[in-house]
Amino acid sequence: MQSRSPYSMTPRFTIPLSQVSLQTLYDALQPCTSRDATFVNWAQTFGCKPLLVFEPEDENQCEMILELARREGKVVRAAGIGHSPSDLACTNEFLIRTKNLNRVLKVDIDKRRVVAQGGIALSDLHVELEKHGLAMINLGSISDQTLAGVITTATHGSGVEYGVLSTHVISLDLLLPDGSRVHCSQQERPELFMASLCGLGSTGLLINIEIEVEPAFRLKEFHQSRTFEDAMGNWQEVAYSGEHVRFYWFPAADTIMQRVANRTQEDKVSCYSWLWDTLCGYHVVHFMLFLGLFWPYMSSLASRFASWLASADAMEIDDSHRIFNFDCLFLQHTTEWAIPIENTEACLRDLRNWWMKEREDPHGMRPHFPVEIRFSAPDEIWLSPSNGRQTCWIGIVHYKPYGIDVPYRKLFSGFEHILTSHQGRPHWAKAHRLQPEDLRKRYSRFDDFVRVLEEVDPKGMFRNDYIKRHIFGQPTDSRVHQL
Repeated sequence: MQSRSPYSMTPRFTIPLSQVSLQTLYDALQPCTSRDATFVNWAQTFGCKPLLVFEPEDENQCEMILELARREGKVVRAAGIGHSPSDLACTNEFLIRTKNLNRVLKVDIDKRRVVAQGGIALSDLHVELEKHGLAMINLGSISDQTLAGVITTATHGSGVEYGVLSTHVISLDLLLPDGSRVHCSQQERPELFMASLCGLGSTGLLINIEIEVEPAFRLKEFHQSRTFEDAMGNWQEVAYSGEHVRFYWFPAADTIMQRVANRTQEDKVSCYSWLWDTLCGYHVVHFMLFLGLFWPYMSSLASRFASWLASADAMEIDDSHRIFNFDCLFLQHTTEWAIPIENTEACLRDLRNWWMKEREDPHGMRPHFPVEIRFSAPDEIWLSPSNGRQTCWIGIVHYKPYGIDVPYRKLFSGFEHILTSHQGRPHWAKAHRLQPEDLRKRYSRFDDFVRVLEEVDPKGMFRNDYIKRHIFGQPTDSRVHQL
């Protein structure tokens, strides 16, 4: 029997799990098991109906779930909040919902390190860190994601000197498919560590994550709206002018809003307006997008209206996570790709030329807004889209007003074609069409990643359709989990 984790709450059996009967395992897991649950992601674009859904309370129950899966020969996937706009978390077999694995286990203020369970939501982690005068070093656009989710997909924020969030990880505790519990870092089992930092949930179940943090800080962010040509005139100078810089491009209005943020301890300053941000920026725009389902020109008008709302120069100061985060507004389809930073202007101009031609066509595509443009530093994580190069991330959305689905595949296909021509790599949490032969050309350590998966999971316990399709090239229906 394995040594007991100090974080387990469920009493262990007095004999090894391998000697516990199948029925006893089912009975022990019954309080955290559902047979009638479904999983649908936040955007309501992908979903599945697992055979069993588990909501474990502690590590001991996780071990029992994996033992049960080994006995029954079932695939296991972990899902947190479900923000990933792909079928990365989907399975029709065993699904682990990690919402109860949500505690901060250790805080070391002097070393600026925190150990937290993988299922903790970033929004909850901010609250816990704030109690100790700490904060995460960088963040993406949303905090309705779990810590394990952002790590296993190499989720990013923005800043030319800041790596993807996985670069802040110091060590990991995983449950492997064979039932063993392992600790890994750059010094201990380094290959498993590097594979798991962007492991797509396929190297093992991320139980505990030790991350680097920093003293709590505020961000002072300046907003400035410029024409596309003006912004392209010195985009690189702006990108390097602050700690965290991001651009929001409104194609129909041909404008780009620049946001430049730096650390500060100044008092908070808000530029929020209920009239302009909530009534107009959310409700009016939402209705205009709905009308765009019937009259396409309304989609372009909505983009121009949103651009106008954001056109005034502004400044705000707030706690770091509130400035880092960005309201996703409406349900949406989305795709995002990472290119070498030196290709940024050429890629954006190619996109602009394409969309201008589409706009001239009465039946052409009308991209929604904003196109999000962010940056990250190079890293050495095997499957990180920023591996080996300073990176520009370009993401587009196509909204689903009031949850009504919209045609988007032609738009996304053209976008991906242009991004691919500029050495693009897809964001792992988002849907894409690349196969192993494509990924092998983009990632020099791709085969090392596959080798680690075959070593730790030879029977494929953690290989759902997404992993089979993109990592192993096995035939699956790419739309089996699309709604």
